Amino acid sequence: MARNYVILDKEAHKKLKIKQDSTLAHGKSSHLIGVSIREFARASSAVPLVLIKDESSERYYVAGLYGLNEGVNLFYSEEGWQSHFAPLNLQRYPFDVRPNGDQLSIFIDKDSELVGEKEGFDLFKEDGSVSEFLETRQRLLTDLVNSENMTQEFIKQLVDLDLVDEIRLGIRYANGEQRQLVGLNSISEEKLMKLDDEQVLKLHRSGFLGAMYAMLSSMGQLNRLVQFSQKTENPIASIQMLPKEQAPAAEASAEKAN
Repeated sequence: MARNYVILDKEAHKKLKIKQDSTLAHGKSSHLIGVSIREFARASSAVPLVLIKDESSERYYVAGLYGLNEGVNLFYSEEGWQSHFAPLNLQRYPFDVRPNGDQLSIFIDKDSELVGEKEGFDLFKEDGSVSEFLETRQRLLTDLVNSENMTQEFIKQLVDLDLVDEIRLGIRYANGEQRQLVGLNSISEEKLMKLDDEQVLKLHRSGFLGAMYAMLSSMGQLNRLVQFSQKTENPIASIQMLPKEQAPAAEASAEKAN
C-alpha cells in the first residue's frame, strides 16, 4: 500500500480527524515490522525477533517476523490482530517521525483510510492548539524515537563484538512442499558465551545483555507462525532453524526474507 507522508501542519491540517482501528488492519501486509529495544521483553513472548540488514545503508535493524512471505502477515486475520503485543511501529500509524532538515518532525499519511475530516479524533482544537489525542500520539512517537536510538546503540554493540549470526529457516508445509528462508540474522549465543567478564558486565549494566537474551528466547515463537498459518490456504507443518552452512536441499527453494 502506497504511503503519502507529509509534514503535520496545524494550519493545513486543522480540520483533520483520525479514526482508531483496533484491528490494526494497516499492518496486514507487513511480514516484517520494526521492534525497538524497550519492547523486547514483551515482544519476545509474542513474535520471533530477527536482525535484517538494509542493503542500501549496510545497517541492521530489529524486526518482528510476522510472516514468511512478503505481503502476508500471519498475525492478522479477519478477526483482527491475533497477539497480545503490537509494536509501536504499528501503533503509531498514520503518524511517523522523519528528518526535516536538521531536526525531526511529525509526518502523517494523508492518503490513509484512517485520516479524514468527518469522523474520528480531532488533531487540533478550534484555537489551533494540539488536542489531547495528538498529545498522546506525540508522547508515543517520542518514546519510539528514544527507543529506536537506543536500539541502534544496541546493534552497534552486536556488530562491534561480532555477535551477529546468520540464520536459515527450514519450512515444511502440510502439503509436503519445502522451502528455506534466508536473509535473517540473530545473535550468536556461542560467541556471547565467550565474551570476557568485563565485556559481559558492561553489557549487563547497559541493559543490552538482557535484550540479547530476549532476542534469543524469542525464536521459540516460531511456533506461532505455524499456529496462525493453519487458517490459511497453505498451512505450515513445521519450522526449524537450520545450520547456516547447510545448502538448500534439491527439493526446497531458498528465498530471502526481505
